[in-house]
Amino acid sequence: MNTIIDQILILGILAGVGALAFRFKILEEGAKGVIEKLVFYVSLPLLIVTKLSTLEFTSEILRNAGLVIIFTYAIMFSQLLLGKLSARIFGLARPQGVIHSLHHMLGNIVFLGFPLLDALMPGGEALLYAALYQLVLNTILWSYGVIQLNPDNKQKGFGQLKKLVNPNTIALSLGLAMMLFSLRFPPLLLKAFGGMGSTTLYLAMLYIGILLAQMKVKEVFKFSIFTLSFNKLILSPVIFLFLIHALIKYLSVPLNTTAFTVLILESAMPAMTILVLLAKRFGADDSLAMKNFFVTTVLSLISLPFMLYLLQWVQA
Repeated sequence: MNTIIDQILILGILAGVGALAFRFKILEEGAKGVIEKLVFYVSLPLLIVTKLSTLEFTSEILRNAGLVIIFTYAIMFSQLLLGKLSARIFGLARPQGVIHSLHHMLGNIVFLGFPLLDALMPGGEALLYAALYQLVLNTILWSYGVIQLNPDNKQKGFGQLKKLVNPNTIALSLGLAMMLFSLRFPPLLLKAFGGMGSTTLYLAMLYIGILLAQMKVKEVFKFSIFTLSFNKLILSPVIFLFLIHALIKYLSVPLNTTAFTVLILESAMPAMTILVLLAKRFGADDSLAMKNFFVTTVLSLISLPFMLYLLQWVQA
């Protein structure tokens, strides 16, 4: 448990470094876009492919991967329904209601989830399941999510699904192929690519720190935002934790500890950063999206250790 708390504190310290660097103008506004591109197009794909390429393909991994995909869809649709119910209770208008409901479902699984899971379970298997979780999220985000953000958008169906083809899904496919056929990088390339991939944690937390530094704290004190935070960080993950654990224990669902942990922690990630950018692009309420991101990210420094404690407790 001390290791888990230390890891969360490290993430907080790194985000604080990013925030201070932005406040003292060491990192300018343009640095945010550069770091985002470095993570999305370079370091994260290399992290995924190098980790997966070192895994040994087994029937257990294949079985768990299939179950992770099924459970991920179930988790996301359940969170979306919870978000829609919450938006209706608060009587939010469409621009705010869409952001509120989507942020119940879409978590910061890339910039926070991947580095955290890789640090807690560095063998590579956890990263495989996390990448599959992201793949499911992307199928929903670039179809249903974009349509909701901009109902008048004419590019639907396959036009949106084309966006699933990005460096991370390519890296996932390449890594799976290398794992399946027992292909390995030469040691020199593995060291070079793996080293670059390991910078994902630091780059991602610098990016989050810059975003946090741009937020005005006094603007976030809205009951609907804190309700979203409770639902996203605590309520829904706790329900999934006990429900999936009951399926494993009483119905013998063959989901191993690593896959189970990834599902719960990814479902408990704070609000997605990319939704802030998409909201601005499609004319939705990007200000609310930014506030959701700020509050849930700060509170996740408390909620994630709590979820990890519950995971250890139910599996003891």
